[in-house]
Amino acid sequence: MTEKDIRKHIDHLNKGTADESIFTRQISANVDVAKVWTEQPKPSNNIIGNFGSYRFFFIKDASNKYIGVVLDMYRDLHWYIMPKYRKKGYLTKALQESVLPYIFYDDRETQRITIKRGSINEENYLNSKSVATKLGFNPVNNSESEFELKKTDFDWSKENLQEVNNVVSPQRFETLKKRAFFAYKTLYKISDELLMSVDDDKELMEVAEEVKKYTWKIENLEWEQNKENCNGK
Repeated sequence: MTEKDIRKHIDHLNKGTADESIFTRQISANVDVAKVWTEQPKPSNNIIGNFGSYRFFFIKDASNKYIGVVLDMYRDLHWYIMPKYRKKGYLTKALQESVLPYIFYDDRETQRITIKRGSINEENYLNSKSVATKLGFNPVNNSESEFELKKTDFDWSKENLQEVNNVVSPQRFETLKKRAFFAYKTLYKISDELLMSVDDDKELMEVAEEVKKYTWKIENLEWEQNKENCNGK
């Protein structure tokens, strides 16, 4: 994913135009974890094994403006801060307080990062290396292009995770329930065709019936949210 693509996601969030592409969840005062869909699912999509979303950590300034991001590629992290906000501590603070704790709590014992001189200029390389070493990452090769931090070596003293649920509107809950029911009807229809064609749907109807239940499970989530909001008043 290019810096241009990443900047586009930041701009969409700041403009409020992320819509169906980015789903965020606050994990600290200055960081939101997010699932980012670069392409929307379509009936015409080819069957591929790696289709899905990316996990981002979007970094905010004091005014809640998004100014940077950490892309979690599991075996690697890629970070980007908008130029005017660099060298101000936003990235280090976000990684120390919430991004790395969130990752390590997610049963990851070791985190690696790659910082290559050939991919970025010397100044950016040195800046990223400085951030990495401050966080406790150590080089694992002679060229100092790969760094590693073990969960047991991480300094937890600055951890400041503060997860906050989003409020889902009744209209959005209704949309999600309808989508779950549409998925059920689609699987039901596929099952019918397979049963009539080859007399075997490989238990797809059972899967469809399980999917159908999520219409009511989403409704339960809406009820729980309403109850929590009433109790909070």
